[in-house]
Amino acid sequence: MSGVLVRAVVVSLALVVVGCSAVNESSKPLSVAAEVTPIAVVASKSASPSVTLLDKVVWNAQKQQGKMYRWGGTSPVTGFDCSGLTQYAFRNGAQVSIPRTAAQQYAAAVKVSKEQSQKGDLVFFNTSGKRISHVGIYLGNNKFVHAPRTGRAIATDQLKGYWANRLVGFGRIPGACRPSYS
Repeated sequence: MSGVLVRAVVVSLALVVVGCSAVNESSKPLSVAAEVTPIAVVASKSASPSVTLLDKVVWNAQKQQGKMYRWGGTSPVTGFDCSGLTQYAFRNGAQVSIPRTAAQQYAAAVKVSKEQSQKGDLVFFNTSGKRISHVGIYLGNNKFVHAPRTGRAIATDQLKGYWANRLVGFGRIPGACRPSYS
């Protein structure tokens, strides 16, 4: 758990303890660390952030890293092309069916700006003169996972240089943006 979350839990619990106590203002100050730390440890287990379906989508895609690109590929056994990887990750991570090709996935996605893009959004490129010819899954921090091309393995790349110059935009898949209950 991050230190920021632990501090937030400690401060919140301290406010509750201080606000709910029957101590009057002339009493000794309450030792927040002594009173709250044991509670924060228990609360931290239940306060952990929930795993979303998009986290599972990203995990399913990243799990394929190192496997070789295969044109028309849709399986971890035989390999993936770019849209086969995204289709597989959404089907297995979020139980959401998306179209087969990058262009069809672009048409099905709700467009979002780069500033609004989030982990698990699709990121689309024009690599061959067609409007949409490549797709990956955005990881945040200007990175994405994708099946690049013949001769290359599924990998994480940064949105700079070649990829930044060919970026068309970002898209969010309806139905995949919700908490995971398993």
